[in-house]
Amino acid sequence: MTSSVPAGAERLSSVATASRILREFGKHSTQLGVSQLARSVGVGKSTAHRVIWTLVEEGLLEKVEETGLFRLTSVMRGLGASAETAQRLHEAATLPLDNLRPHTTGTLHVAILDGFDVLYVERREGRGAIPVFRSVGARNASYVTSSGKVLLAYLPDDQLQSLVAGMRLVPRTPRTITSRSLLLAELALVRRQGFAENRGESQPGMCSIAAPIRDPLGRVVASVSVAEHVADEAAGLLHLVRPVTETAQRISAGLGWQP
Repeated sequence: MTSSVPAGAERLSSVATASRILREFGKHSTQLGVSQLARSVGVGKSTAHRVIWTLVEEGLLEKVEETGLFRLTSVMRGLGASAETAQRLHEAATLPLDNLRPHTTGTLHVAILDGFDVLYVERREGRGAIPVFRSVGARNASYVTSSGKVLLAYLPDDQLQSLVAGMRLVPRTPRTITSRSLLLAELALVRRQGFAENRGESQPGMCSIAAPIRDPLGRVVASVSVAEHVADEAAGLLHLVRPVTETAQRISAGLGWQP
């Protein structure tokens, strides 16, 4: 099945060639040369050479000095890994999230860490769903969310220290943690207890609780959370610790993790 070009839109041959070249790295070995790429996509060697070096300048390809060949940069490999992770999470999380819904009137999320932010890749809404983050692909600052705290807490220590050092801890509410030392202490607590809380730190009256999702090697790759509006921020959502952590364990098992 092919899609037609919309009226008034011009098909750029150089962009099409670049797209075909990038796709070749998913079909063959991880390193490819100019001549091989030119033959594979059906263009002249000089054309392939110009397009490849444009992709290098744009940070999508890099030349391996030891072999003289080209490969995808970490940025491009990361995009592929992120897409694969999101698909695997979707498959593993579908049934556990549906089973968690009866326990809450709030909103359920699965999130991953993206720089200083959390990126929401799955969502389910209860009857009283909060009016924020209603679309997959929404993001929020990690330090004000239970999901973000979970994902930060399980980072290697050097990576965590570097990330926290670069954060701008802007207050969202009077309860927002704006001290790096207090944030690191909170993250240490999260790691000890196995779940994280957000008690009105992102938005007044909104609380959430999150637990870690692990891959087959036990690494924390995502989090699952429930967020609800509450009358008492100080009380939080501790009654949901067990169903949320059990949901995280079921999703982890779907990814291949064995305790």
